[in-house]
Amino acid sequence: MHFAIIGQGLAGSSLAIEADKKGHDITCFDLSNENSASRVAIGIINPLVLKNRTLFDKSEMLLSNCLSYYNRIEKTFQKSLLSKNHIREVLFNPSEVSNWNSLSKESSLEKYIGSIETTHKSLSALGLGCVKNSLRLDVKNYLQVIRTWLSEKHRLQEEDVKNVFVSKNEVIVNGQKFDGLLLAEGLIAKWTQKIFRPLQFSPTKGEGLVIETTNTHIDFPVHRNTFLIKENENRYTVGATFNRKYLQTGPSQAGKDSLIQELSYWFQDDFKIVHHWSGLRPTMKDRKICFGWHKEFPNVGFLNGLGSRGAMTSPYYSSLLLAQHKS
Repeated sequence: MHFAIIGQGLAGSSLAIEADKKGHDITCFDLSNENSASRVAIGIINPLVLKNRTLFDKSEMLLSNCLSYYNRIEKTFQKSLLSKNHIREVLFNPSEVSNWNSLSKESSLEKYIGSIETTHKSLSALGLGCVKNSLRLDVKNYLQVIRTWLSEKHRLQEEDVKNVFVSKNEVIVNGQKFDGLLLAEGLIAKWTQKIFRPLQFSPTKGEGLVIETTNTHIDFPVHRNTFLIKENENRYTVGATFNRKYLQTGPSQAGKDSLIQELSYWFQDDFKIVHHWSGLRPTMKDRKICFGWHKEFPNVGFLNGLGSRGAMTSPYYSSLLLAQHKS
């Protein structure tokens, strides 16, 4: 079959890989919006909900699946995309240290709650709790790798989708005929909502900073309400915020102030801000990922609602969606 895919973020990219794996031809329509949720995502793949030290739903299965998927992508394209340097959680006081040690002994968490390490000179903490089996995907590099592959092996059309017609036997996108359609539009979801139904979005706005500091030498991701993640020798990403109330487009002073305040609680070095970014995550009201095939048009499917964990969840749900398709 020849599928049209609308959107090439995390969902659209993994859908393209899975469709290709099943022998389908692909034409992807995407304008590569630099402020889309996928392209500003920091790419943390984390089995825990760090705020309350609980497991993310289906975390073990999702983690195993995405690790296998990204290892395959790295091998196929000869690119290094995954950093396996574990997250360290900032622990402030003896009570937090004791709680972390207790959690590490629980059978459901022992794979993920690691030992407590000595704190770093740049951090104000009693200790650092290691989050085992946490990873980071280089999202920008990954999306570019898939984009180049699409343009070379399949077809990539950098254009706005203005017209879509679907029937039981064919799909027409911008005047071109296809056998099927996969919608991975994220928060816009223009065609998904026209063809399927209105989606119950509850978007969250994420903001982040890129800072520069000459005194800091921390090679691992650090977390305490916000992340500090090394990008290169002197630059670190700080973020991201989760704001469900104020969804104005673009970076805000309130978001910037919030990040600086959170960071100041435990990061001791001086820094300067070199970039401030923002994006809207396509999160559903019930926090569940939405996907499926159309009942009347069996070759039309969609995947949406990945939220802040798209790097972790997109490989599994893309594979599941394609597996449910009756070719």
